[in-house]
Amino acid sequence: MSDSRQKGYELMETEQVERAITSALERNPRVTVPQEFAAKVAQSLPGGVPTRAGMVLKAGSVGKRLAVVAMVLLAASLFVLAPHAATSFSSPAFDLELMVLAELGAVAWMLARMQSGRL
Repeated sequence: MSDSRQKGYELMETEQVERAITSALERNPRVTVPQEFAAKVAQSLPGGVPTRAGMVLKAGSVGKRLAVVAMVLLAASLFVLAPHAATSFSSPAFDLELMVLAELGAVAWMLARMQSGRL
């Protein structure tokens, strides 16, 4: 065979190989998971984080509980500061009371966002 014919055959073979590779890559594979395997994996997943008392806490519940405790403590500190606070920005107790109110609002806002699932 002549060199030009040989190159023509090689070019055709290369194009066929490239088309076969391209078609193989463009096909979506069908992935199947056996039911037994899925059941074993689902069984092995932990339901929560065990604690010393034997309670199981769900993920995220610790943060919510701490936020509620913080809100209670902040509200209690408002009652402690209220008798000492003169309604003047020069009073340190009044300034502290405003800071506690701002923190209480921020914690309440965070809890509301956690409840709605946006945090």
